Amino acid sequence: MIAAGPSTIPAPEPLRYERAQGYGVRLLACDGTEDGRIVEELGDAATADHVAVLVPGNDNYLGNYFNQKRATRPRANGETLLRTMREVAPEERVAVVVWVGYRTPRGFGEAVSRRPAIEGAPDLVRLTRFLPGSARVTLVGHSYGTVVCGLALGRGRVSDCVALGSPGMGTRSREELGFTGNLWAARGPNDWIRFFPRGHVGEAGHGPSPTRRGYGARVFETGDIPGHCSYYRSGSESVRNIARIAVGRYEEVTPVTVPRPRRPREVRVAEAVAS
Repeated sequence: MIAAGPSTIPAPEPLRYERAQGYGVRLLACDGTEDGRIVEELGDAATADHVAVLVPGNDNYLGNYFNQKRATRPRANGETLLRTMREVAPEERVAVVVWVGYRTPRGFGEAVSRRPAIEGAPDLVRLTRFLPGSARVTLVGHSYGTVVCGLALGRGRVSDCVALGSPGMGTRSREELGFTGNLWAARGPNDWIRFFPRGHVGEAGHGPSPTRRGYGARVFETGDIPGHCSYYRSGSESVRNIARIAVGRYEEVTPVTVPRPRRPREVRVAEAVAS
């Protein structure tokens, strides 16, 4: 297993995308440093009709990418999503790209800054243009990964973007994303991200939550998933909805049901007089 400590890399060099074998898997990019970046292809993106690109959040890097003790590691999430996409659309050709293609923040302190997302977004844009032009590309960001997606959307070749447990997408509004495709968002019922500060000053803060009413995202149901890191839980309504979006089955996506406001109780004349 590769071990790595806190990141000390100031600004990573641009990734070079090409298909290769490494670490026993199919790679699209890898900078080879323990503290660095890795992009894995699950399925055959070159011939796929639909490609989902997973963009994870904090504390993910080459040094812990293959650690099987991490139940929520991006690679396992990608495998779960690929399997679910095949179940939802068995007749379609699908693939997943697990994109740990930026220097992810280490801990909460670094996650307040947009600097890692600013540095990583251009490489995500380049990935969307490296993938075949015939495929529908869906970005699926989780946590800080949604900030990277938000800063890449206006320049990338993307049909849909899914924001999971987002601290904000790096802009002050949906309009600033510069994205005309479909924007989706979800937040689990017990996700602590709801308490993340929503400021946007200089390079600090990530703006409003895309699940906020009026933001302009289509908010979908996750089911009763626990915590902040269970959006890809196998069999959950969350991962099924992500898969439905990724293969274009929009009509099958279950929206969040908003309780109807209570109608004022009608007061009879006799009751009014008695009061």
